[in-house]
Order: sequence, then C-alpha cells, then structure tokens
Amino acid sequence: MLIRAYLDAETSDHTLPDLKATLETFARRKGHRVSAFYNDYEEPKARSSLFRLLRDKGVAIGSQARSGQEPPPDPMDELFRLLQDSRPNDVFLIETASQLRTVSDGEWQRLRQKIKQKKVRIVSLDVEASWVMVTSESAMAPTAEKLTAMMLDVLEATPARAVEKKRGRHLEGIARAKARGKYKGRPVNRKKHEQILTLLDEGYSWTEVCAKTGASRSTVARVVKVGDKKETRPD
Repeated sequence: MLIRAYLDAETSDHTLPDLKATLETFARRKGHRVSAFYNDYEEPKARSSLFRLLRDKGVAIGSQARSGQEPPPDPMDELFRLLQDSRPNDVFLIETASQLRTVSDGEWQRLRQKIKQKKVRIVSLDVEASWVMVTSESAMAPTAEKLTAMMLDVLEATPARAVEKKRGRHLEGIARAKARGKYKGRPVNRKKHEQILTLLDEGYSWTEVCAKTGASRSTVARVVKVGDKKETRPD
C-alpha cells in the first residue's frame, strides 16, 4: 500500500508547504509516509485578508501574480496521473473530500469510474471515518472498497458549487496575466502527446488510449488535430 497525496492549494486555507506538512504528519502518525505528491507546484504569495474574505464570499478574484513562472499543471491531468500511477488498495490522500467535486459533472463521472476501476482508497483529513483505511492489512480491502464507494455516493449528491468559484478565480487570473502580456498558455506535455500518438498508431481506440494515459477525450482530440492524424476516428 502506497499513499499518494493530491494537493489543491487553490481551495485550501493553507499555504502549499503547510498543506504538504499536514498530509505528511497525518501519514506519519498512521505509521506510513507519503510516497508521492501530485498537483505540487509553487503556490502564489500568501493571500491578503481582503483576498480571503472576498474569496469566501464567492467573489471571483484572480490569483496573485506568478511573475516569471510558468502556468501550473492542469489539476485534472494531475488527478488522473495520480490514479494512473496507483495500484489496488493504494491510498488517495486529500485534505477535504469536497476537493474531488471541484471538477465539472462530466469529468466527475470519469473520475469516479477511474477510482472504482483502480480500487484506490479515498482518505480525507476531514472525514475521520476514512482514516481506518490507512493500513496495509489485506483484510481491510473489502471494507475499504465499501467506504470509498460510500464517500463517492455522498459527493455525488453534493452540489459542485466550488467548481464555479474556482473557475472564476482561474479565468480572472488568466485575464490579468494576458493584460500584462505574461500569459503563455498551458505548457504542452510532449511526452504524453507522443504516448497518445504511439498508441493510436498501434490501433488502440480513443477509450483505450484515455484509460492507458489518463488523458481526457478532449486532450486526445487536440493531439490528433495537431498530429494531423485525420484517419483516426473516436470510438
């Protein structure tokens, strides 16, 4: 059993270093350690009190400038990279369960299906009942599968209000960066693109390519377009 921690500094009240330290401390107290962090990028400077207040009120505020830095990785790509790396009974550690609902409804269904397929254990610091899953005991596997399914059922019924708040902050931040002439767009993951093209050349369907690489269908479509693979068709 490995513990893979997903960081979401955008929706957290903690700085990125503090968030990492909190997750590491939790794992250590359970007799384990965090094997890998995902969505691990340098957070902007600490938000002001006014920034925090307006954010909590649901007002869209652009993230503070990341002068001279590249845009952060796509959170969805990081979520699926974590799942792609995971093996059955690995722990998917998060700060709050609601972080998993900061995605669109369509992506949520794909995310939930991938979690079920990979048989990972969702452990959240704000859901104490999930903490029992941080164990290597094989006897826990059936119970862990049921607990994770229950957490996903609860999240399924939870309105994804944080999605719009987070999207508003993200778009506002992009607009400000463009106004300053510093926004270059998201860096291309050339390694993943090459992997997608290779799998398509080998005859894999789009669904199979998505499953093997963790890429979304929209990403595959972009790669196909850029790669000029006009003979390729979605399944």
